[in-house]
Amino acid sequence: MKVKIFYGSPAYVQKCFNEWAKGKALTKNIIIHSVAFPASSEGTTDLFAIFVYYPEWIEEQKEEKQ
Repeated sequence: MKVKIFYGSPAYVQKCFNEWAKGKALTKNIIIHSVAFPASSEGTTDLFAIFVYYPEWIEEQKEEKQ
């Protein structure tokens, strides 16, 4: 199993995750865990993280399609 971590502002994380997931078969073998980190004080932004645990063949699958 491998892990891929996307971390940052919610919009940035969503964009990066969607780019990574494009063309991959997101099956039951993949575990996706998300965590929200609320802003700690006024004037700071919320942060978000997505942790994706996946088997190694997922990366190979994308390379074969290209």
